[in-house]
Amino acid sequence: MSHEIRTPLNAVVGFSSILSNAEMAAAMSDEEKQEAMKLISTNANLLTGIVDDILDLSDLQSGKCKIVIDTVDINDVCKSCIKSVEHRLPGGVEMRFVSDMEDTETINSDERRIRQVIINLLTNACKHTKEGSITLGLTQRSRPGYITLSVTDTGVGIPADKAEIIFERFEKLNLFSQGSGLGLAICRLVADMLKGEKRLDTSHTSGGARFVFDIPR
Repeated sequence: MSHEIRTPLNAVVGFSSILSNAEMAAAMSDEEKQEAMKLISTNANLLTGIVDDILDLSDLQSGKCKIVIDTVDINDVCKSCIKSVEHRLPGGVEMRFVSDMEDTETINSDERRIRQVIINLLTNACKHTKEGSITLGLTQRSRPGYITLSVTDTGVGIPADKAEIIFERFEKLNLFSQGSGLGLAICRLVADMLKGEKRLDTSHTSGGARFVFDIPR
């Protein structure tokens, strides 16, 4: 975690120092300044995400996190989650939403927590998919009494023997990828709180990875 926090923090501090130094800033072109500001923003967002993950995990494990059950327009939630992460898509990768539920159909659950899981899964897929597609799926036909959300990508994939390890705290299969290694652990804790299930679909063998999130209706 020390490395994960210090890397973006050093970038923010370093580029901020350059831009705040009048002599150094004067020697930079407008394009270089814009690039420096973009890097500051990117790394500040990354740092914020890591801190948010740590705080979320702490709240979930301490029991401070409360579930608020209400009517959820699940199709709308999925569509807005896609819009929230589209800027993270690598060039040439398509993100799509496939649902067999009508827009008028709703479920009773915690909308905020469902969003948290979906955005975590889509963000994770964006990090590991360099070409092809990422599909957010929604179906009510997979498991009676539940809806099933899935995120399927055409990325590097995950070995079946790592299906449980990846849900452990601070666990990362690729040590060079960005992030805290807490996202999937948080997803499983949220699924447990919603009396649902979060898992890696080890039967998906056509390339990439598929994560499944079952939620009671």
